[in-house]
Amino acid sequence: MVRDDFKPLGLEQFGVEINIDSLSKDEILNYVENENFYSLKYMKQDYNNFKKYINSPTYPKHMDYLNSDSTPDLLKFMQIKISGKKTYSYYGFLKGIGEENLIEFNDEQETVINYLSGLLQLVRPHDYLICKCLLENDNSIHSIEEKVRNEVKNYNAVEFNHAIEYLQKSHTIIVDGDTITLGCELCNEFKRYLSDLIEYGVTKYNVDYADNTGMFLLWNDYRYDQVQLRRCINPGYTAVGTYYGTEGDVYIFASIKKDVTEGMEHLNYKDKFLEPSVFQWECKANIGDGELNKLKTSKYAHLFIRKVESENGITLPFTYVGKGHLDNPRQSQNEERKRTFIFDIHMENELPDYLQYDFGLTN
Repeated sequence: MVRDDFKPLGLEQFGVEINIDSLSKDEILNYVENENFYSLKYMKQDYNNFKKYINSPTYPKHMDYLNSDSTPDLLKFMQIKISGKKTYSYYGFLKGIGEENLIEFNDEQETVINYLSGLLQLVRPHDYLICKCLLENDNSIHSIEEKVRNEVKNYNAVEFNHAIEYLQKSHTIIVDGDTITLGCELCNEFKRYLSDLIEYGVTKYNVDYADNTGMFLLWNDYRYDQVQLRRCINPGYTAVGTYYGTEGDVYIFASIKKDVTEGMEHLNYKDKFLEPSVFQWECKANIGDGELNKLKTSKYAHLFIRKVESENGITLPFTYVGKGHLDNPRQSQNEERKRTFIFDIHMENELPDYLQYDFGLTN
């Protein structure tokens, strides 16, 4: 017997009739809202389903995630924790779930894999192209730079030298004069794994940035370190939410926080979209005159926005919503945040509908 409060889902035309009462509907929605779909259970299920889907006798390669339809998000496998430890790489994920027939790499090889995997999705191809040359037994800096120059559109030597510097600092490469080597043993299994990783990264980069002429892709996701790499500064420099360029530009990272606990509301900045092309931004407290003047006289601002800092234990990236101009500075009335100013940022691009929903402009 069907109760009066059951509501049909409108599938009768397909010969299917499903009825859900209001209580069951609330229970389902509550379950979906509170379930952690980044958990190992779901990641492992996604992985095994994909492996079965492509009928792979061993673990799927990185390139399989580009060459197949309906693939899971490879980066999520690299971001979750297994037994309290971050995976850092696809290899770390495979090892963590006990994948059979997996080659055991040593610590130095894992260091190289983890650093290069941590660069995904690539914001520049230089680091990967350098390592590709090393796998092809080209160890001369001058020769490698020439090859990278020929591969990269709008090549910039500053980016190449920055890539060399941080590949060396991460122990991914060893530099000795004009000679570069990878910072680990090159057995055949490792070379195959690294070649697949590099091909995946470079191929994905070329697809993503094929028609892009600016520094960042509009509506694309970026972590702090990726923005710093793109700007050729220390990728570990992520201590503040505002950075200043050398030509009057400012880089602003803002979280539209919706999860501040009771009693801590004063920590919630007044950051929000007023309109699809206008963002209200509150700068840090106790800002100095010099920094305030940089904001007031800036030519334009690069704006990176995210809903919340983390979700289900995963730190969320920022979405690049484009360039804008800082306008209408006024002092905040928040008594617990002294010498704080609020600006309106008029954006060059209007938010698409899906981001208007994500950032709270529409229901």
